[in-house]
Amino acid sequence: MTNTIQGYQVTLRPVTEGDLPQLREWRNSDAVRHNMISTAIISAEQQTAWFKKIARDASQQHWVVEYRGVPIGSTNVKARHMGERIESASELEPGLYIGHPDYQGNLLAFAPTLTLYDFCFSQWSTQTFHAVVRQENTAALKYNQQLGYEIIERGELISLRLDKHAFERQTVMLKRMLSRPARRNM
Repeated sequence: MTNTIQGYQVTLRPVTEGDLPQLREWRNSDAVRHNMISTAIISAEQQTAWFKKIARDASQQHWVVEYRGVPIGSTNVKARHMGERIESASELEPGLYIGHPDYQGNLLAFAPTLTLYDFCFSQWSTQTFHAVVRQENTAALKYNQQLGYEIIERGELISLRLDKHAFERQTVMLKRMLSRPARRNM
């Protein structure tokens, strides 16, 4: 089930135990943590327990995002309904953070999502993505809307929905820009 996926200048490779210190450092950084649903600091023990759980959980998959062989963040998908495997689930809930400061807020931050969604829509049974964003995380809300997500519920948490048609229609220009050869000075 673990897939390495490439596209739009990035590689998504399954998280390994060796990635945990870097992922924890990024996840606990103020720039990332304050935008997460859970803003608590994660200990090494908590992260090891998390890793052991996801390693045997067919309802979710987590990847490290690499650009030019350098880890820059993490992305994941989870089946929305209990007992479903991600590859056969029609509804997935995604997650993403760019931990490397040089790539936060950069156009390249769209590449992991474009790569992952293209894969899920074409290789798995995915019909829709459902995202949940903290109301004050306006950057994530704008990011998701640029991908074609529509707001379906507002509150302290904002729920969004994206189907394949909206994604394909909305991301034409992003895909075109990220498909161009990479500049050497990024």
